[in-house]
Amino acid sequence: MNGKYRWFPPIGWGVLITILSLIPGGAGNLPLFGIPYADKIGHFGMYAIWAFLFSRSFTARPGSTPTGSFWKAFILCTLIGILLEFGQDFLRSGRSYEIADMLANGLGALAGSIFGFIIRKKLG
Repeated sequence: MNGKYRWFPPIGWGVLITILSLIPGGAGNLPLFGIPYADKIGHFGMYAIWAFLFSRSFTARPGSTPTGSFWKAFILCTLIGILLEFGQDFLRSGRSYEIADMLANGLGALAGSIFGFIIRKKLG
């Protein structure tokens, strides 16, 4: 996907993450299907997908490098993930920030960026 349309997937995914992060909620860390800390797995997965989508969009730019795309996607998604966690605390809507969520966001962004880097290197 080239041109401005390449930004639709990561921006759309980012809107979804923002909505899910800032809607009023209750206690986190509730086991889902008996899995403790399932929300951390969700954070990791959402940010892995998001970083991968950004990595692909950055990669499509003329003159981009796999390394540059990796760092841009990783840093952008990690910083926004941290800001959204603080936003939860600031809005006082029944949610609060957690360092563990920030870590899961960052690790997910790292995994997605690495996957994007590997795909770019293999496809050329």
